[in-house]
Amino acid sequence: MSSLSAVIYRSRATTAPTDLDLFYLLAQARKRNNAAELSGLILYDRGVYFQWLEGTNVALGQVWNSIRRDTRHTDIMVLADQTIPVRLFASWHMRFAHRDLQHDSIVDGFSVADPTLLDDLHLNPEKTPNILARFSTLGGNNTFATA
Repeated sequence: MSSLSAVIYRSRATTAPTDLDLFYLLAQARKRNNAAELSGLILYDRGVYFQWLEGTNVALGQVWNSIRRDTRHTDIMVLADQTIPVRLFASWHMRFAHRDLQHDSIVDGFSVADPTLLDDLHLNPEKTPNILARFSTLGGNNTFATA
């Protein structure tokens, strides 16, 4: 059995995505992650993407290489990259969170993100792994070191 790893990062959007752009991004990520047996969360807020991606080392490495080349974002900052004992987002190929998405009721796996929590992400990026873990199926009780 391959060991599990997680990559948690933040990046800046190169252009402001519309709701439709975010739905398309989510659909692409879910299709790719399902095929690669990856799971995780993507959160978009005020021009910044925050993502938790987890899976086997080989699959995660391949998708991570693709993510780094994606022109929809820049200024990628890796906040954690490490082996994990269990998946936190095991039941989601990609969960999605946003502060104020207008059509959130049509998105499966959508979480409304608390504005205070999101403000904390922007002000304290080193807290991103622990904050994103709060959205997990395990309730975010795990602590992860920053990269």
